[in-house]
Amino acid sequence: MKQIAIVHYNTPELTEAAIMSLRKQTGTMYDVTVFDNSDKRPFTAKMDGVKVVDNTQGQIINFDEELAKYPDKCWELAWRSNYGSAKHIMSVQKLWELIPDGFILMESDILLTRNINFLWAEQYAACGKAQWFRGRTREKDRLLPFLCYINVPLCVANGARYFDPKRCWSLSPGGMNNPANWYDTGASLLEDIVKTKPQLVARLYRDLDHYYLHYTGGSWRQSDLENQKAWLEAHRNLWTIPENKDVKIFVCTHTDYEPVVTNEHYESIDSRTGGDYFAPKGNGKKKADAGVKVPGPFYSELLHMYRISQRKKLPKYIGLVQYRKYFSFFDDLPDIPAIIDKCGMITPTPVDLKMPMHQQWSTWGNIEDLDLATEIVNEKYPELAKTWNANLQKKSMHPGSLHIMAVDDWKEMVAVAWDVVNEWLRRIGGDIDKRIEAMPEKYHIGQHQYMDQPNERRVGGNICERIVSAWADWKHPNAAQFPLVVTREKIAPNYDR
Repeated sequence: MKQIAIVHYNTPELTEAAIMSLRKQTGTMYDVTVFDNSDKRPFTAKMDGVKVVDNTQGQIINFDEELAKYPDKCWELAWRSNYGSAKHIMSVQKLWELIPDGFILMESDILLTRNINFLWAEQYAACGKAQWFRGRTREKDRLLPFLCYINVPLCVANGARYFDPKRCWSLSPGGMNNPANWYDTGASLLEDIVKTKPQLVARLYRDLDHYYLHYTGGSWRQSDLENQKAWLEAHRNLWTIPENKDVKIFVCTHTDYEPVVTNEHYESIDSRTGGDYFAPKGNGKKKADAGVKVPGPFYSELLHMYRISQRKKLPKYIGLVQYRKYFSFFDDLPDIPAIIDKCGMITPTPVDLKMPMHQQWSTWGNIEDLDLATEIVNEKYPELAKTWNANLQKKSMHPGSLHIMAVDDWKEMVAVAWDVVNEWLRRIGGDIDKRIEAMPEKYHIGQHQYMDQPNERRVGGNICERIVSAWADWKHPNAAQFPLVVTREKIAPNYDR
């Protein structure tokens, strides 16, 4: 069984939450060893797969005796932190003996936000994130201890060490004022790996910060228990597993894609299935009225929403994301029923349009399309119209038609959007292609390199996006907001040292 090692010091609530976040992200594939150095608040939680190494009385490392070996040690910051850095380094070195096959070192005051299985790579001496101090005279470069894999057998075989008293700032004369010996936790290990290359190589990740949240200094600088409790409560979704009963989030797509979400609450829905849709030419009362085939891009997300609404059985809570655009929690769903009960719905954080919405539409599309939609909303939905018209002058909106809400509320919103867009289509004669071909200059065809006729067909989806945004502001002004993440964004490359 692969191992996680945590050095614990008086933070039982933080440590327990850290382990729970590990279980949430990785399941039970890791056993956990907690090396407990507490002198006030030991780790006593009984958790499956968790072993506690009790050093609370100095049974394994007697820190008083160890620190006495260095009479010239630092007395400034090191004393105020109770020599926490030195004790941590000594403890990790002892863990090399207790877990000789290697382990992932994890701080007691972090919460994982993603799966970390990629860190376990036995071809490397260590995997993690480096902190570089190029051009600075005091600190030594180091491998951050918050979350890093240590290949103990490989390091031992090549003479690398985690604890070296000659390379430990808090045990050296002058401490912080001794620039020649400013080795913090993880510095001696990285130095040994770099100087032993190619026998030892460290795999360093630039974006590892995205895999955890760090409370920072929970064992000394931020030891206030109420603050720790508040932080844990604020990030409860990272270490608890809500049931999310009867929740379904649909991932709409019109192309082949590899899902980035695997949570059972997601379901893909493809607009290429379900057949063509024929819009009414007249009032829809006669069979002959339905005869104009609507191009797929016209409705965009709205077509998915309509088809979902026609299902006989729907979940209690419904959401919509796109195959490239997701709420920032991805698979790590928060307690959605609780959020909706409190806030009404979940919506993306508004994006900055740089100009009023009405003006922004005119820069890339036919403003007559938006004005016609406004006319319809004002005629048919006067209660929504007030918010709709106000939003036209705002410089922000909730993007992408993304949302999560209760099913009754959702069906009402979809019905409004579907009605407005189809009424718009009826009033232009039911043929978007003919409209674009008749007034290409108003659609900026040929004026902007990034614009083309197929893209302009998305008028229905663009109207729907603004209806969903207005709906959120009208019905649920206190809606919970989560950032929108576009998965096409590039991630900084990793590198070896």
